Amino acid sequence: MASTVEGGDTALLPEFPRGPLDAYRARASFSWKELALFTEGEDMLRFKKTIFSALENDPLFARSPGADLSLEKYRELNFLRCRRIFEYDFLSVEDMFKSPLKVLTLIQCLGMYDSSLAAKYLIHSLVFGSAIYSSGSERHLTYIQKIFRMEIFGCFALTELSHGSNTKAIRTTAHYDPATEEFIIHSPDFEAAKFWVGNMGKTATHAVVFAKLYVPGDQCHGLHPFIVQIRDPKTLLPMPGVMVGDIGKKLGQNGLDNGFAMFHKVRVPRQSLLNRMGDVTPEGTYVSSFKDVRQHFGATLGSLSWSRVSIVSLAILNLKLAVAIALRFSATRRQFGPTEEEEIPVLEYPMQQWRLLPYLAAIYALDHFSKSLFLDLMELQQGLASGDRSARQAELGREIHALASASKPLASWTTQQGIQECREACGGHGYLAMNRLGVLRDDNDPNCTYEGDNNILLQQTSNYLLGLLAHQVQDGACFRSPLKSVDFLDAYPGILDQKFEVSSVADCLDSAVALAAYKWLVCYLLRETYQKLNQEKRSGSSDFEARNKCQLKDDAVALVDVIAPPDFILDSPIGRADGELYKNLWGAILQESKALERASWWPEFSVNKPVIGSLKSKL
Repeated sequence: MASTVEGGDTALLPEFPRGPLDAYRARASFSWKELALFTEGEDMLRFKKTIFSALENDPLFARSPGADLSLEKYRELNFLRCRRIFEYDFLSVEDMFKSPLKVLTLIQCLGMYDSSLAAKYLIHSLVFGSAIYSSGSERHLTYIQKIFRMEIFGCFALTELSHGSNTKAIRTTAHYDPATEEFIIHSPDFEAAKFWVGNMGKTATHAVVFAKLYVPGDQCHGLHPFIVQIRDPKTLLPMPGVMVGDIGKKLGQNGLDNGFAMFHKVRVPRQSLLNRMGDVTPEGTYVSSFKDVRQHFGATLGSLSWSRVSIVSLAILNLKLAVAIALRFSATRRQFGPTEEEEIPVLEYPMQQWRLLPYLAAIYALDHFSKSLFLDLMELQQGLASGDRSARQAELGREIHALASASKPLASWTTQQGIQECREACGGHGYLAMNRLGVLRDDNDPNCTYEGDNNILLQQTSNYLLGLLAHQVQDGACFRSPLKSVDFLDAYPGILDQKFEVSSVADCLDSAVALAAYKWLVCYLLRETYQKLNQEKRSGSSDFEARNKCQLKDDAVALVDVIAPPDFILDSPIGRADGELYKNLWGAILQESKALERASWWPEFSVNKPVIGSLKSKL
């Protein structure tokens, strides 16, 4: 081990304060420093220490125990902290390409401090930025420079009030006008308003807006991304034709200003189209290297993988915090014992171990996986940026989409359940707000929904696997993928013939046994699902009907009518008895205090621009 790892408080991994946890640390079968060095690497540990030390020593990031900030103040503070991150310039654009994992590490460090800060920085720098970089061309590179100088502030506008997961039903339009060489961005009604968009509520000046592209003759070429200015960077006031505002307080992540926008025939230059996947000539002719809309649609939405892969990491860091709190509590909280005079730590009880240790194991497994998937995503993005149109590149995109669509639900649900278990395992003390478990639970909650509802995403992974199996059954094709995540399915008939022959508990500790069991389970479930779907279709059901049969659904609303109180008591715009879901929600949003007002602290963005890297000397 490098000597810099050892030592006092200034060491890379300083010793912990002596105290009640010493007894457990002395009983460990390994050196925690050696394991940290093995899993992270000295360079990454040093990078994390630099970030954590900067935040701890900066008054702007000082913790305020017991403070109950107003929504406006929290949003302001979160923006100022985001700006300060640019002043520290922990990671230059060049460094992002040289060491991609440092991007993930920076997001994790910010997320451990405050998930709202990580989300704000992530959406502006990476989601907005990567959408432009991977979907745009050379004519859009100036935006990248403006992003990292905070001359503009960005967001990613795909979801609408009435459509989220069903992206093909997005209704915002972009009609091309060859007379002026402009696209006309338009929201046909309030249900087509862009909604839930992070950073849009108060701070975003520009948005990557997804809209259906129409050329003269009213020919639609599907969903395309456009850069649209929604506010004046000098004043943070809305641009002409843009109605933009804040959707209000949420259950968690309230430092992030989620917002909405409607466009009334907003004209943007032809060059606003992010044109790597498809373009329109000045005369109005659509050109694309993709043969059909379906291929183009899949490639265009590849930018969503950034968010989904990042959420895997963000969810796991929430679990890291919760498990650290709960296990340290369990190692020092003493209750009961072999005699009335002696109490032992609750960690000694098998029930407490059974509740917490599986989540500790999940952290190590999912953390390693998230890093690996992030590097795979970087490979995909670099291919997109270089114009790679190979079959392998296309298949890599589909595989990463399937992996991200499965791993986001796995990570976010595991974390949500784990945080709740940690809260309960800490008893009443876990319910105290100051101990942060409630905040972690609420801040992680949206990870289960945004960038794709977990239940819907799992179906996308299932469809990917079912498609591969159908191709194999019908055409004799082999299971092959660039990352080899599905290659084992090539042997699925033989895997299903295998029997569980492990005879001892000790044998079950071999990871190969668990891996073989999971391979069998995936093959079994895939075969059963494939056969049942085909059986339904042979009986006359369409593919859609075969997937959605349920006996109770026709009685569900009437059964709810029996138990539901009056609307005044229920007090939920989306749950009212009239069923006017979007009308009620939209009306409630517009009645929110200051929904359409610009932030009171707008000069902090418009006037006080950060000097990028100005605080780097203090690191």
